[in-house]
Amino acid sequence: MNGSPRAAALELRVELVEILKQLNRSEMEEGDVPGLEAEEVHHFLSRGPLPQVTSTEVAEALKVLVGNGLARELDDPEYAWDRGRIVSDRYTITTEGKEFLVRQIQRVGRI
Repeated sequence: MNGSPRAAALELRVELVEILKQLNRSEMEEGDVPGLEAEEVHHFLSRGPLPQVTSTEVAEALKVLVGNGLARELDDPEYAWDRGRIVSDRYTITTEGKEFLVRQIQRVGRI
């Protein structure tokens, strides 16, 4: 994140909203194991809305979301049949995260 503090804050907000969208989408798809790993979030963002985002930025943004109660970290290892492997540290959206996401979408007027 380069530039002025305002530009950095706006960029962070965009990243947070996009991560919440991914976590919400993951919950709606109802896979075998709830949540997304940080690398999965990075993969989805880098192939879509935020191709420039780094895995470090995603990890930091996830910490911000968890710290503010908008996401929850799950650290119970489980075998995910749909992924074909054991997943452990993953993130899910909270009710507060969904409320924040809805407010942001209403404010901007798009998903």
